[in-house]
Parts: sequence; C-alpha cells; structure tokens
Amino acid sequence: MMTAKPCWTPHSFDDWRRYYPATPFVPAAEGLDWTGRFIDCWNRSSSRLPRNTVVVLVAGLYSEWLPRCHRDALHALRDAGYSVLRVPVRSSRGVVEQGRHIAATLNAFLSDGHRFVALTHSKGGIDTLAACVSDASLRTRCDGIALVQPPVGPASLVDDMLGWGATPPLDAMRWQDSVGRRLLRTRWVADGTRDISSRRDPRVAAMLASIPTDLHCVHAVSWSIERSSRFDAYHERLNARRPGCAHDGQFYLEHQVLTGVPQVCLPRLDHGQPVLGGLGFDAGRFWLALADLLHATSGDDSRRGAGASHQIDFETRYERG
Repeated sequence: MMTAKPCWTPHSFDDWRRYYPATPFVPAAEGLDWTGRFIDCWNRSSSRLPRNTVVVLVAGLYSEWLPRCHRDALHALRDAGYSVLRVPVRSSRGVVEQGRHIAATLNAFLSDGHRFVALTHSKGGIDTLAACVSDASLRTRCDGIALVQPPVGPASLVDDMLGWGATPPLDAMRWQDSVGRRLLRTRWVADGTRDISSRRDPRVAAMLASIPTDLHCVHAVSWSIERSSRFDAYHERLNARRPGCAHDGQFYLEHQVLTGVPQVCLPRLDHGQPVLGGLGFDAGRFWLALADLLHATSGDDSRRGAGASHQIDFETRYERG
C-alpha cells in the first residue's frame, strides 16, 4: 500500500539549518519578515482582496513551453470571483524589453477604472518590476506585487553552462553543459537567460537596488531538498557545487533575497512548485494567500473600490503580443 505524500505547509522554514548548515542566509530585518502574516493568510484559505481587483499572473523563463504553468492559480482565483489576466511572456526577451511588453499589455487590457495586483514567479517578478518602474501611471494603479523566488542573484547553473562561472562545471556535467550552452544561446531564450546570469543588463541591478517606495511589494524565498518535477530542479548539482548551502533547485537561498523588501520564508518548496504544483503543494491556495497578504499589508486602502465589479473575460485575448 502506497503512503500518500503529506500536504505542504509554510511552517518550519528554519529547518534549513538542519539540511543546509553552511547556508549564508541572514534573516530579514525586524519588521520586514512577513512569514507569520503569510501563514495567517494561508490558514484563511481565502482572500480578502476586493473582487473588483484584477489579478495579473506573470510567469518566468521558459514558461511558454510549460502547458500546466499557473493552471492551479488561474482556476483558484477565478473560482474565488477574480478577473485574472495571464500576461504572455517570451524567454527571448530580456528584463527591460519584457517589462515594456508587460506595461503595454496591462495598459491595453485594463480599463481606466481597474486596479490590479501582480502575482509573479521567478524572472516574471523582475520583469513586472521593470514594467511598473518604467511606467509611473501604471504604478499608481498597482495595489501590490508578490515576487516568488525572484532571481536577484545570478543563476550559477546558467553561468556554468555558458562558461561564465567562477567554478568549473562538474566533470559529469560537461557534456550536458555543452548541449545546454548551445540551447541557451539560441534566439528563443538568449536575452532572457542572460538577464538571470552574472552578465545581466546592468540596468536590472540598478532597478533592484532602487525599487520605488510607492510600490507595494513582498517577495518569497525558499529552499528545497527534493524535486517536484523534471523542470527547474538541479538539487544534486547545486548540492555538489556548494555543499551544505540551501537552494530551491535552481537558485541558492541568498540569491533570491530582495534587500529592504518585506520577505516571506518558505520551506521545502522547489523552483517549479509555485507554478506546477507537486509533492502535496496546493498552488491555488498559495497564490490566494499571497493576494490576501498584499491586501492585508497595504497601507493605502483609500484607492480601492473604484473599479467595475464584474469579471472581465481576459482569457480569449491574453495571447496577443
């Protein structure tokens, strides 16, 4: 008889010390650790975000080739009564270009009265920041951005594959890196991949160092000890590269940290789970909790409620661009 996988919970983040004792992770400063607040929202299993707020989903690199990407989030948010806009991303675009595309998409599809929150994953969070930083009028209509596992630091795996890393690739991985190098340099992914590496566009680092104070943000970091799918999970390689250092199967823990931005710390969550689920992880409930957290922590509720109250049918139009 098979034993069912236990359901994922947001508790026990500090267990990273047991699995990854060499991790150079420094907890967020007092007042910026919102993990407890997120757990409260998780326990509600619903969201208090006003139903007339449009929820924008932005996925990360290579997500255009993942058919199930954000499926659970889309269903859960719609079932809760929200209008949901999934912004199409292209891995061929770097952060600045993708940001312009996101801004243009939101300005085209949102009417003047609609406000929005953005629930983002991986590079999609950095792209969405770029959109709001570059468009002040769009920023005034944004009631929050949740960035899950943002690639703030360089992806060591990408650096290794492209030959830019300080650490030589493991002997066992040299042929895989040779194949990966060719793939990552194709026009379909080259610019997007570059912008999660150590050779990213310098404008990205400057943006991350000076996020506008009027932009309500929270970011989530995580560690994992096992892969939930065959996508974005390189546990054995990252373990061998830096023994005892926590990671989510793609990025080391400290490379997900946005300094000075409120932080949620999540255990046993690999890089693919937020958008693909797996290992007992309820992705729909997770994104609803983040939407609730953005609302519960907003200091400016006076701007809410101006939008229309009906749902908008975005799904038939979102693939433009």
